[in-house]
Amino acid sequence: MAAFIEQRPEPERWHSPPGPTSTAAAPLMSRQAASGWTPPNGAERHSHAALDRQQRASLLTRVVEAEILPRLAMLRAVNATPTEDIVAFTTTEDDNASLVRLLLGPDGAAAEAFIKDLQQRGATAVSLYLGVVTQAARTLGMLWEEDRCDFAEVTIGLGRLQQVVRYLSPEFQSAAINHPQPPNILLIPAPGEQHTFGLMIVAEFFQREGWSVTGGPATAPDEAVAIARETWIDVAGFTVASPPRLEGLATCIKTLRRVSRNRDLSIMVGGPLLLRQPEILVRIGADVCAPDALSAVRQASGLIALRTAAD
Repeated sequence: MAAFIEQRPEPERWHSPPGPTSTAAAPLMSRQAASGWTPPNGAERHSHAALDRQQRASLLTRVVEAEILPRLAMLRAVNATPTEDIVAFTTTEDDNASLVRLLLGPDGAAAEAFIKDLQQRGATAVSLYLGVVTQAARTLGMLWEEDRCDFAEVTIGLGRLQQVVRYLSPEFQSAAINHPQPPNILLIPAPGEQHTFGLMIVAEFFQREGWSVTGGPATAPDEAVAIARETWIDVAGFTVASPPRLEGLATCIKTLRRVSRNRDLSIMVGGPLLLRQPEILVRIGADVCAPDALSAVRQASGLIALRTAAD
């Protein structure tokens, strides 16, 4: 919802079909026939569905800008320092390159020591999550895809990056909001997706904003279906990085909507592929996409607000 950043998976975790046409529908069908109206064919229905999703996305943007962001700002003013206001320290490309070298280097503790040095220079957990941590994960994924690092090197590097996240988490969560009835988000990689580290960062941001988080980088599609069937989920968030995963992702989204206890389940997708090709959103049947973890929280809050307004 990090832009749902890249990583190979790790061993550890993390409505009924319509019945026959009723007699009550017959007058309506007769009027439609008399007026020359005919039901849309499959292509037209797909076009209408795509238009509906685009209209919802447009409405969502307006709701987020006009309603959600001001309310979040007011809430944060009372409870904690606004997330946006503490991203004051900006890391450089040299910082990013240095962290990647340390993650791949011989000293397992060097990366965490470097993060502590950045903190002494003014970096906060938020700026580090959205800066060097995100960029380092992306770079490791790119090095692997380009065969410039092997599986063992990237696995070790990402393991050390996870240690960095665990080190930063207590500071980051110290300003967490507590909700008596928190909204629930299910975070899942697209079926077969191997770039999943970003879900850790996304989970951190949602937890800080008081959400209940289910799932994680190692959540399989059948597990996600079971969770959606048994637990009320407000938003399901997917990450996808490679085109071959899109067909499976579209199928998984359709299945989640069908089995979910929440018949108006909202779907959010992020990841490197969506950043390059945002038009994929309509094709896979999702509602919104998020370029980074901070945007993911905003978008998810907007989806809930949009559904509440519709009710």
